[in-house]
Amino acid sequence: MSTAIQKGSILIHRVFDIAGEISLTRAEQLLSADAKGPRLRFATDTRKAIIIKDSPLKADLGEETLSLPSGKLPARIFARIWNYGVISVTLELTIPPGTEWDTLVRTAAELEASEEIELLAASRKDALKKRIMPAVTNPADWEIYEDYITYIVEKADGSDNPREFIMKVDVAALILAEDKEHLVDEHRNFLVESAIQYSSSDLAIIDWNSALLIEPDGQRDVADVIEFSLTHLLEFRYYDEMLGRKLDELYDAMDQKRESVANIFRNFYADIAEDSSRKYMEFSEFLGRVENSLKTVGDPYLAVAFRASALEFHFDDWRKSISRKMETLAQISQILHGEVNTRRSHWLEIIIIVLIAVEMIPMAVDLWKFLH
Repeated sequence: MSTAIQKGSILIHRVFDIAGEISLTRAEQLLSADAKGPRLRFATDTRKAIIIKDSPLKADLGEETLSLPSGKLPARIFARIWNYGVISVTLELTIPPGTEWDTLVRTAAELEASEEIELLAASRKDALKKRIMPAVTNPADWEIYEDYITYIVEKADGSDNPREFIMKVDVAALILAEDKEHLVDEHRNFLVESAIQYSSSDLAIIDWNSALLIEPDGQRDVADVIEFSLTHLLEFRYYDEMLGRKLDELYDAMDQKRESVANIFRNFYADIAEDSSRKYMEFSEFLGRVENSLKTVGDPYLAVAFRASALEFHFDDWRKSISRKMETLAQISQILHGEVNTRRSHWLEIIIIVLIAVEMIPMAVDLWKFLH
């Protein structure tokens, strides 16, 4: 059964890690002429708002036209700059009034397959990064990014009752962007059962790759929570990958067993042990920030949305992986520090023996003269 959408939009997210940290105050100064959008805030009407310690800076990046097989779609582009070194680029598309559900599913499949979106988002990210470079600490270009699509339906035939609405349409086909295969009922039933609601008029289905939001008032709070979660997911992946690289370097270093004889108190093991300690502190700070972010969600409905996002994005699995690697890193750091101290002790013993020997040389010379 076809269902026409009268009002709605599509948010296409691409989230990039570009630095260790970004000064939002400095970035706002650099973008003051164009950064007209407000910082990320959440509605406070009858609900307690989400509080984010450092609200991201929003920048308007203009408009563009996406070329899809079914036609051209205008897109408004904006970005949010997060203080922990992340830029999230969002393309906002308006769903043409009267769009049938099957047509929306076809559009979803085209968006998933589009290479133009990746190039467009990356180019806007690069241009924005260049403009705020003086505000960036430890710039980096990580090739991995997060992508996500949020479908927002404000008004559609039958959407006054969201529960009945999602039973009439093929939610799974939209969420999974599958316009050719007929999905089995298990997919649809699972998604329908996972839906969350704040009131009888709104509804959210959050999956690992995309989400469907029914928001008759046009609220973007849940969409913002999803974007907020995506930035954390990217950071989890970044630190997990960085930890993996660091551990590989430590293993290689221990195998090579390199050290500088010329510098007794500053050898190769000391350098990598110190670097490992710094990384451990950095990772600990990141995990603490994520834990604190879980506590910032005071709104019951948004808290549920955040937990749903965290579940779909496997936060716990990433956290456990990072924790295991951190424990290994700490153990290796302790071993390396122990090795450094042992080697220093050995060198000190050698030095003492050499000094004693040097001091005994005159005595040996005098004794030799006396005997001869």
